[in-house]
Amino acid sequence: MSNSTSHSMPPYGVAIQGAIKAGNLPQMKTLLKQRDASKPENKELNAAYEQLAKEVARLEKH
Repeated sequence: MSNSTSHSMPPYGVAIQGAIKAGNLPQMKTLLKQRDASKPENKELNAAYEQLAKEVARLEKH
């Protein structure tokens, strides 16, 4: 087993990536609304939320 966590993502990050991959706009919006900005996030989760927000914006333009 590897102790490397460089590619691990918190479980919530997996939900974000799944919603993006599926193109599920309602789910993506729900995930963004559930984000708790008052809690600190690790870099990977923060990057996932940024990607999620960009994808929501892209899909809403269409």
